[in-house]
Amino acid sequence: MGLRQNVKNRVVEPAVLRFYQWRGDPVAKLMAPATRDDPYPLYAQVRERGLVRSPLGVYITADHATVTSILRDRRMSSSPVHQQGYLPRAYEPGDPRAELPAADLLTMDPPDHTRLRRLVTSAFTPRAVAELEPWIRDLAQRLLADTDGAACFDVIDALAFPLPIAVICHLLGVPAEDQTQFRIWGHEVAANLDPQTAAAAQAETRAAEVALTGYLKDLVDKRRANPDGSILSALIAAEQEGDRLSSDEVVSMALLLLVAGFETTVNLIGNGTVALLGQPDSWERLHHDPALVPAAVEEMLRYDSPVQLTSRIATEDVEVAGTVIPAGLPVIVLIGGANRDPGVFERPDEFLIDRPDPGRHLSFSLGIHHCLGSALARLEGRIAIEELTRSYPALELAGPPVRRPMLLLRGFESVPVRAAHRLS
Repeated sequence: MGLRQNVKNRVVEPAVLRFYQWRGDPVAKLMAPATRDDPYPLYAQVRERGLVRSPLGVYITADHATVTSILRDRRMSSSPVHQQGYLPRAYEPGDPRAELPAADLLTMDPPDHTRLRRLVTSAFTPRAVAELEPWIRDLAQRLLADTDGAACFDVIDALAFPLPIAVICHLLGVPAEDQTQFRIWGHEVAANLDPQTAAAAQAETRAAEVALTGYLKDLVDKRRANPDGSILSALIAAEQEGDRLSSDEVVSMALLLLVAGFETTVNLIGNGTVALLGQPDSWERLHHDPALVPAAVEEMLRYDSPVQLTSRIATEDVEVAGTVIPAGLPVIVLIGGANRDPGVFERPDEFLIDRPDPGRHLSFSLGIHHCLGSALARLEGRIAIEELTRSYPALELAGPPVRRPMLLLRGFESVPVRAAHRLS
């Protein structure tokens, strides 16, 4: 994405980054370990300044109105090809990634984006998502049944991680015996979305991307020859006005579904659970009144957003909030900061499960890149919280939660809990 490319390419030496952090540059401070632990104080500082230009050649904003304007502006592209100095990725001979489209649904402009999204949407209709609820609920109940009688357990390992990966593997038709490896690959590939990934981690990510791409290419070939009830087969069969997805386009979409539809939902469930654990009264209310859960999930999405930021690049000189952003320069839009804008949300730094209109959050983005899987994410989050609060009327932390050291995808590696009692 633009943030990773711009900062990693320009900030060659850590000393330079530290210098700009010392100068108070918000983009440099965004990379600081303290920001990864708690980004919200920095977001508040950025929001007070409106739209800020960093000496690193990037604009940044956390203002809800400005973020909304940028996300909806067709002149602000998510495609890196518009960025000054852009160079396409180079692959070694034989790398299966070289055969994939240069852009995916997240980094594509119209008319290609319009065509691809139209074809893919046919596999994500409201009816198709709703039909998954009994299967997902049964899975959540079985996962929580495995924790019955345990003195303590980890919410991430027990529920937040296995539920979304099982759902995405189910959608893609991945055989049960391959799901453990699929989970490992997805975890490693997602890490590459974050800026300043260590060189060793980058090597692991490249290996995971190559292995996962090769696996999906084989799986698409199998499903093309022998269709099943998976979304992968639906994507292969999707056709409108004689237009169909190529095999490489299906592989690219499957990769995107894995990363965007798996890690983000893990974070939603984990972040939301931790927020709830800080408010025993709210936990008890959800236990006694599950009808409150959908609004609580929206507040979870707002309060501690699974995806904290994204970026857009000006395709021409664009005036935003009284400032002209020159063509080719990127803007970091801090979704997590916009979701705590006091001009939009009263008492924004508080977690309120009955907040009026929490759905004004921007956690699923806006405009043409509004999250295609938002309905599925909401469904998984709702079922997870319903079943967790139903099964455990009283739950508390058994130790400090451990954050993943990531900025873009904000979530927990571990959330140890213990129960006072369990429903029979």
